[in-house]
Amino acid sequence: MAGEKGRNDVYLTVSRDGKRVSNFRLREFENAAGLAMVHRSTLESLERVREDLGKHYGETVLVILTDAVRTREDLQRIAKKYGWVEDGGAVARNSRHLAEYGGIAVDLVARVERTGARVPQTVLGSICRRHFDFVKDDYADGHVHADNRNEKN
Repeated sequence: MAGEKGRNDVYLTVSRDGKRVSNFRLREFENAAGLAMVHRSTLESLERVREDLGKHYGETVLVILTDAVRTREDLQRIAKKYGWVEDGGAVARNSRHLAEYGGIAVDLVARVERTGARVPQTVLGSICRRHFDFVKDDYADGHVHADNRNEKN
């Protein structure tokens, strides 16, 4: 089950300007069944987004993943709630969240650490566009989808 004590509770690191940076844990990329996967480019992009948000606000901003890797079963469950894109819904049958794409996609929100204030979707989307290949930021709940679809898995 997802959240099992200790499983996937490891920090993921990337090299930024000669320093090791690690603000995300593997468990943040887990699906409901505990499958966790993330492409290196996704992690690098997320770290850059976090850094740019911090510069924008002049303080620490937390990037919170709301969804990452999915199985076909996950996709079916989500589509029951939000509908398939071709039927006017929000879920793509060929979602870049699918494990077959190698962990290139995330859904995220961001909050200013000190105040807890949510970063507006337009601001987060704009900053994500600097570091991801594809960004969609018009969801009613305010989250942003970002992926590196041009990366090879």
